[in-house]
Amino acid sequence: MNIRANGFIECLKKYEYILKALFIIIPLSFLSLSTSADNSNIKNATDDISIHWQVIDNLQDSANSFTAKLTIKNNGSQSLTHQNWRIYFNFVREILAYSPNDTLSIKHVNGDLFYIEPKSRFTGISIGEALTVQLTAQYWAISKSDAPAGFYLVPSKNSQPILINDVVIADHTSDKQTKRFDGDRWPVDTAEVRFDRNRELLAIDTPILANNHSNSTSLVIPSPAEVQKTENQQLMINQPITIAFSDEFRNEAEYLRKMLTVELDWPVSFAKRCEYKPFSICLINQPTINQQSTKIVNDGYELTIDKLQGINIYAEKPAGIFYGIQTLLGLAPVENYLSNTVKQETHRHLLFPVMHIKDYPRFEYRGVHLDVARHFSSLVTVKRLIDVLALYKLNKLHLHLTDDEGWRIAILGLPELTDVGGRRGHTLDEVKHLVPSFGSGPFPDSNNGSGFYTREEFIELLRYAQRHHVTVIPEIDFPGHARAAIKSMEARYARLQQEGLTDQAARFLLSDLQDMSVYKSVQGWHDNVINPCLSSTYLFINKILAELHWMYQEAGVEVPVIHLGGDEVPEGVWRKSPACTALYGGTEELSDQQVERLKRQFVYNVHQMVQVYRKQTGGWEELAFAKDDDSVIINPMIEPGSMRPYVWNNVWGWGTEDYGYRLANAGFPVVLANATNLYFDLAYQKDPDELGYYWAGFVNARTVFEFTPFDIFKSAWQDRMGNSLNDNQWENSTRLQVDKRNNILGIQGQLWSENIKSAEQLEYLALPKLIALAERAWANQPTWADEQDRKKRFSKLNQHWQQFALRMGSYELPRLDRWQGGYHYRLPLPGAKLVGGKIHANTAFPGLTIRYTIDGSEPSLKSQKYQQPFDPVAGQIKLKTFSTNGRSSRTTVLSP
Repeated sequence: MNIRANGFIECLKKYEYILKALFIIIPLSFLSLSTSADNSNIKNATDDISIHWQVIDNLQDSANSFTAKLTIKNNGSQSLTHQNWRIYFNFVREILAYSPNDTLSIKHVNGDLFYIEPKSRFTGISIGEALTVQLTAQYWAISKSDAPAGFYLVPSKNSQPILINDVVIADHTSDKQTKRFDGDRWPVDTAEVRFDRNRELLAIDTPILANNHSNSTSLVIPSPAEVQKTENQQLMINQPITIAFSDEFRNEAEYLRKMLTVELDWPVSFAKRCEYKPFSICLINQPTINQQSTKIVNDGYELTIDKLQGINIYAEKPAGIFYGIQTLLGLAPVENYLSNTVKQETHRHLLFPVMHIKDYPRFEYRGVHLDVARHFSSLVTVKRLIDVLALYKLNKLHLHLTDDEGWRIAILGLPELTDVGGRRGHTLDEVKHLVPSFGSGPFPDSNNGSGFYTREEFIELLRYAQRHHVTVIPEIDFPGHARAAIKSMEARYARLQQEGLTDQAARFLLSDLQDMSVYKSVQGWHDNVINPCLSSTYLFINKILAELHWMYQEAGVEVPVIHLGGDEVPEGVWRKSPACTALYGGTEELSDQQVERLKRQFVYNVHQMVQVYRKQTGGWEELAFAKDDDSVIINPMIEPGSMRPYVWNNVWGWGTEDYGYRLANAGFPVVLANATNLYFDLAYQKDPDELGYYWAGFVNARTVFEFTPFDIFKSAWQDRMGNSLNDNQWENSTRLQVDKRNNILGIQGQLWSENIKSAEQLEYLALPKLIALAERAWANQPTWADEQDRKKRFSKLNQHWQQFALRMGSYELPRLDRWQGGYHYRLPLPGAKLVGGKIHANTAFPGLTIRYTIDGSEPSLKSQKYQQPFDPVAGQIKLKTFSTNGRSSRTTVLSP
């Protein structure tokens, strides 16, 4: 297509001067209302109606569907009326059929929002009566995270919504409820399955001391590059510490002072110069007389701990000093962290092993992605995430600020983006806010689907991250996943039209209001893709780029890349948009080839706009690829070095496993964000009660630890259905060329937030996976990753994992119990099994405490501590893993 001939580029030229300028610059009669403890801030909530959901059969046929029943019960004092009401809910599956369909109707609104309403033949639900709806839905539902959520009642068209408090999701107990289809070989995570897995991966039977520094692998996480240790020698500190530092390291010195005083409860003072005494810490930009004058590169550092000269950290950059500090903090005995809340006036000391470490990161890019669009995370929550990123030497926070379900950053002059796009609640027209998603509920000011960062808050976040040597990479998702922006600008259009400001109304419009195209995104939206044929689209995008630019400028922070999303654009978009068909002479409907050309041109146009701001364009891999008939090719309109693809879609067996290497070999600087190993929002195990989805498989800390960035096929042990994989399956896949390894910038863990409804859930899904990510991103390539023989590779991998798991259970997780007030990491459920006539128990991270009961009661801190196998009993045995601050895992149940 000749875009210029059709006037498209001419339209852009018309607004070129604007782009440059922007750079410069009610009680119900049939139920009584009540307020539950879980919704104490919500007045319109009720227990008079209850909802019960139960999956019946995932194995009914081979049509990729399952059956379930949804029971609505009237617990109130009056009958549920026979007409006019609706019950809304969110559900991540497409409903294919339901019954009774003669008296009820179930309709899809948009996205994951549905409602049930009565038909004319419906006779009502009497007091104490229940109505059961049988459903057939797409795919399968083996987890409680798949269940519908956010139920609320709207008694009549114009009445206020009422939240339904009493919602029960039934347990999954049979194969029909826990298997996706007959070929699903992934076992349910029972007590016995966990025990056998832990025993296979951790062939360790002896107690491990909390601060075992037997070798460099277990010394600290992430593992240092080079370690010289003087055996059996330690520096003992029993006096106040003095910190001296070079001028450019003041921020790092302040950080160290805070960590020592707050986390270790140790007295600290600053000194004007390095004293090189046992109780001093020197942060310097020149090597000491005992250090070789070797150049420290890639944010590296050298750490020396000497019995006479104290502690010295040498680096050429502040980041290197900062990472050296993290290593030093990781060498402090864990007991000092655990006892820092109890004042001990005598016999207090710090012990550090005498050693010299020269360390540097394997990858420049060591990142975590956080989605704040599906559910919002507060400034405090994100700061806590930054704190733990810094602790483990991770240096990038990819912030997913916008999506279909939310716009989370204030933009000057466009208040609708946050007033409408930053809020979710019950609505019929979305003039004031978006519809509910992912169970966020009906009240726009009382749910975790609403919220945004003010301009001041975002600038504060940028500065906070910078002080912790974390770069915040903003993502504004286009052209798909853009519904929050689209609906916001439509609301703005309607407001200005009503005010008579017709010329201004369409200025930032993102949708062709006459577009009759029909499509449906993966998440169920039919209106979530911006129109590439409107000049107002590019004015809007440039406005956003300009405002982001100025926020970073005001914060005094550089951002190397602007991430533009670009993923999952559904088939059918733009085909019947008059604005687009006009570019092709007014044809009635665009062809596949014409739509593909529009996609390529849109990517090119926005990419060029980013270049104006002297930033690199980032995006999901879809931006770097294009379609050519039935083939996927590298986008010929993009110069490889100017775009950074983040590659996510590598699900084993889908044929996309090698996309990252195809792009790296072609010269693109690639960030690997592979779903199979690095999607932290996926469930830890196949357990119906485990939080998270599982579409790409199950991801736990071990899965992350196994990841091999330069040859991901060595990470391919099982597919998402539990089938064993072998190395020969990838013979026809593109491999990373050795001379292109530098094009792998690094790796990134993804935290999508469909199921993150609280700060605790965020930390549960992130930790301890994030710690394993740090090991893979920072530490040198492990020896097992170079092993060609599959059996030997697995054996060596297990040996490395044993040391890592020991460190986790004996040090890292206990430290996180106190660090920054304590993190809500996931405690692994104990494994348990009857072996040789005795009950044996174990945990994925040796060093954690297991407690149990034999009378069926829930284990508590007062329950028996598991120390050795014990005799079985006739009743039910329950076990839990406990943290040092009293939190516990979910319960393991064993009935021998």
